[in-house]
Amino acid sequence: MQQLQDSPVPDGCPNNNHAVIKRFAQIHLLTNREAEVVSLIALRGYSNKEIALHCTISEKTVKVHIDRIMDKVGTRSMRKLLASIISTTL
Repeated sequence: MQQLQDSPVPDGCPNNNHAVIKRFAQIHLLTNREAEVVSLIALRGYSNKEIALHCTISEKTVKVHIDRIMDKVGTRSMRKLLASIISTTL
């Protein structure tokens, strides 16, 4: 089982992007894994399959994480989810 890093944001992200994801995760009470999934989607553009491979979890588990994230954010649209992340910087 892969251990979660202290920071759920992938290495190599500029500090401002890291701060945006961290703030977004705090506002919406995301778990470390959910914050990691959000960062992989928003900062790297990973597909569900790529997230599953990166996190060594199943695609079904990725979908569960995304569903929970969307529930916490209050949207069912990936575009609106990404817009919510961007609006965190404003």
